[in-house]
Amino acid sequence: MYFLFQEIILYLGTICKTRRRNHFIKWEDMNESSELSQPGKRYVRAPEQAQVNPYQSPMPKLGDKIGPNRIMLLVGEGGMANVYKIWHEGLEVTRALKILKNASDKELRDRFFTEAKILADIHHPNIVEIHNIGYWEQNVPFIEMEFIDGASIRDLLTQHKRFPLPAALITAYFVSHALHYAHIKDYTLYGKVYKGLIHRDIKPDNIIISKDGIVKLMDFGIARPTEVSLHTIGGKVMGSLAYLSPEQLEGKDIDHRSDIFSLGSVLYEMITGQRAYPQKTISELVRHKSKGEFSPIDSFGISISPTLVETVKKSMALAPDQRFATSAEMGNALYREFKAMAERSPADVLYQFITNPGAPIDISEAPIAGRKDRKNGRGKIIAMAAAGAAILLVVLFAIGKMTGLLP
Repeated sequence: MYFLFQEIILYLGTICKTRRRNHFIKWEDMNESSELSQPGKRYVRAPEQAQVNPYQSPMPKLGDKIGPNRIMLLVGEGGMANVYKIWHEGLEVTRALKILKNASDKELRDRFFTEAKILADIHHPNIVEIHNIGYWEQNVPFIEMEFIDGASIRDLLTQHKRFPLPAALITAYFVSHALHYAHIKDYTLYGKVYKGLIHRDIKPDNIIISKDGIVKLMDFGIARPTEVSLHTIGGKVMGSLAYLSPEQLEGKDIDHRSDIFSLGSVLYEMITGQRAYPQKTISELVRHKSKGEFSPIDSFGISISPTLVETVKKSMALAPDQRFATSAEMGNALYREFKAMAERSPADVLYQFITNPGAPIDISEAPIAGRKDRKNGRGKIIAMAAAGAAILLVVLFAIGKMTGLLP
């Protein structure tokens, strides 16, 4: 707990310094009726050009080329890196380019390359693939990766408040299997082999559903091997506070069950449209999460089965040993819940949802194209076969009569 508040104090101090350094007011905003025009106020003329962060690496502009790649669009901007949509002119394919913002920060640089090494060794249909690493101007590193044309869970929740229950279940199911693969796989990092890793940042922003209805887990920027901590300082808390497990939030040792808690939190939000821990202050969030206090998922007026209530509750248990033992176990429980309510395939349900997120999902058995025609066709074939057999018997009978073989 001490490390958490130490980190928070440092973070707030940084924000205050930044605000003091960049506190400018534009002259055109100062009209006579404005509160700013009152006597005694101190005004500072805004510079004609925006302030430049001296620590930030140069970022490309639209149309710039990086090797065979042309920058098409800025699709994401985070504290650590920018992500661009690019066109690979040699292969004529669309991809994504993740460029480190502060290349002079050794810790960020090491984490960036660790993410590249991890993704290069991962091949799973529900995890974003890496294609290449390289350097942009002034030795700024980038990762070239698969571009997912779709929407994040965060975007979908913002637009539609919550997911239809079958879509929420099967989305979490696919993520759970991606996590299980990451949790048990061997990785070679910096010359050493590690068994499994922990993602540490499972949240709605890092899960995307493509326009084809394929779920993709992304952003392994703070992932680390299960048995060792890489690129962390002291008790520094990594990840998004609202989705962290209680033990991760308190800076304790964690294992793969921390990711299970985070996925349970995302599932909770997909089903209810509300965060499990919606507290507005860090102190309140820490207090509630350390006691495992959140509103039961069946208290929102949503019709869900008692077994699903227990599944979500188990995934978000306060003590790690009371959660699912593995992500695969959680995924299997989610799949049973899905099949109990939906006759259609998971892929069909997700495709319906992502095509029209605001519409109800048809979960009845999908008609198989041409089923009726095939039945009719089989009937015709059987009838023709029977007719052919009858004709053959008549012919054989006639031949037998003519040859005297039959009386």
